[in-house]
This record gives sequence, structure tokens and C-alpha cells, in this order.
Amino acid sequence: MQYLSQRLASKPAKAPGADPPSGSLSADQRRRILDATEQLIGEHGCGGTSIEAIVKGAGVSSVTFYEHFEDKEACFVAAFDRAVVETGTTLNAAGEGEEAWGDRVRAVLGALLATIAAEPDRSRLCLVEGQTGGPLLSARYDATLEAAASRLRQGRLLDTAPRELPETVEEAAVGGIAWLLRQRVERGEAETVEALLPKLVEIALSPYLGAAEAPGAPNG
Repeated sequence: MQYLSQRLASKPAKAPGADPPSGSLSADQRRRILDATEQLIGEHGCGGTSIEAIVKGAGVSSVTFYEHFEDKEACFVAAFDRAVVETGTTLNAAGEGEEAWGDRVRAVLGALLATIAAEPDRSRLCLVEGQTGGPLLSARYDATLEAAASRLRQGRLLDTAPRELPETVEEAAVGGIAWLLRQRVERGEAETVEALLPKLVEIALSPYLGAAEAPGAPNG
């Protein structure tokens, strides 16, 4: 422990979010740290995930950990950010093949559910621990939901959308979807989320298209 303290004391403190050391080896180490963090949070939550467990799971030293992250919370945030970026890439690709806005939303929701079912550890990180894992994660979670609500507001441009929709429609829709998904993930039922697609499509699209016209909704 004294050796570790001496090594850390000899290095300048890294600000939260600072760039990791350069080089392919460092990039691989960072990836392994984030992979281990994601898996451990999926299994034990943020509260049950320690730096000692992360470095053991990643196969790196504590010194290497602190070369990449200021503390455990910064590592959690980096894992969350990576998950959001990678999932966002998948969702954007899913929606690109659809011309109609409603069909794009449905395709994106379908891809989201498939991703959650396939990656339960990442899903717990984003949907459960994102709300309960501390203020830094909560701020990232809120920003992610606001970004989703902002994209949903495009539905107001449709000819079928009522002219006087409440200002909070999108926040309510996104929050309701997130709550339904969190329930399944928190209960260890991530593999069942794809059955929610018709309900989520109705929540997302019915304010703009009407329940009967939302593609893939129960009445559609």
C-alpha cells in the first residue's frame, strides 16, 4: 500500500473526465476496466462494486486504474457514458432504414429492447444504477432521458399531432418507458422486455398519431 501511495503521489491529479493515457495498451486497459465495471455493477450494483474488485476483474493494477480514473465514481460515469454512446449507435442504425417517423421510432424501440435483453449487466447500469448510483450517475441519466425526449418532440411536426400538446408530454412518455424497463431489469427479467414493444410504441406515438394509428401498438 505504501508503494502504491508513493506512485500515486508522484503523478499529477487527473480531473474527472480527463483523457486516458494514450496508446493501444492503455486503450485496452481502459476497455477491460470498463468491461469489469459493467459486469460487477450488473451483478452487485454500484454500492457493491469496489475498486479492488474492478482491478481484479480487469486484470490490471490499482496504479493502472488511477492512471485512467480519478476515483470509483468517475469510472462508473465512464462506463455509463460508453454504454449510452454504443447503444445510441445501434439505435440510430436501426432507425435509418425507415422513412416514416413513426416507423423509425418503433424500429428504435425494438432495437433498444433487443439490446436490453442481450446485455442485462449494461441494462442494470443504465436503467437502475443510473438512478440510484449517486449524483454523478443521476445527472448523466437525466441528461440521457432529456435527449430522448428531445428526439420524441419531432412528433409535434406531424400533421396528425394536436396543436396544443402539453409541454411535458415527451418527458412523461420517456419517463414512463424508462420506468417500465427498469421494473423488468430490476426484477432480473431483462430477457422478457421485448414483449413490451407494443405498449412502448403506444406510449411514444399515441400523443402524435393517436393510439389506433401508432405502428405496432395494440390497436394498430
